[in-house]
Amino acid sequence: MAEGGPAGWSQSQRAVLVTAAWSPVGRATAARLARCGDLVLMGTRRPELCERLASRLRARGATAFAGYLDLADTSSIDRFVESARYLIGGVDVLITDAGLSAVDTHVFGAQHLAAQVIPPMVRRGHGDVVLLSPELVAGATPPSMAVSATGRRALDSWVSGLDAEFVGSGVRASIVRSARPGSGVAPGDVACIIATMLAPGEPSYLRLVEVIAHRVASAPVKERKIR
Repeated sequence: MAEGGPAGWSQSQRAVLVTAAWSPVGRATAARLARCGDLVLMGTRRPELCERLASRLRARGATAFAGYLDLADTSSIDRFVESARYLIGGVDVLITDAGLSAVDTHVFGAQHLAAQVIPPMVRRGHGDVVLLSPELVAGATPPSMAVSATGRRALDSWVSGLDAEFVGSGVRASIVRSARPGSGVAPGDVACIIATMLAPGEPSYLRLVEVIAHRVASAPVKERKIR
């Protein structure tokens, strides 16, 4: 499905961008998708850390890269998108944390990034946009719960707009968040859930998936259709 990818790529491989790749959830998600055969580019302000993971994945036959991305800097975003086109081709999947609060410049940065990669998805008739709630990425603790709640509202507002834009386009929008903020959901569980959501053939409707922290290895989820 990726267009213009690296030599040896397959039409069945998806080109995936993961922002907040410095976080445990971001790293786990990028690694899982790369191992499943997708072409993955991780965006972070500390690419040297994610490049270590990317190197290990490439050594095992996966296609993964890390690039510098500062969501507070539009020029950084523009360079990151250009790198994505060169390294993995046309983007099929965007997984982003969208910042930590409604007033955070990262929210606007994530929207600037989305504005560049979503229109080609719509033109191709397929794609996925997955928004991660702030507490999954930042690990909200009680002092930051108010910020987390604000971030949730920002995500809900943004994804409602995406829903209207995506109707009939074949592009899917989803929110993934912890059912109980601060409950310490395992990153690997979140990565597994996201990989399942991205499976081809899943229905195209706006989805809210709440990950419930649990003592067993596999975290249960609550999924509901918003539309």
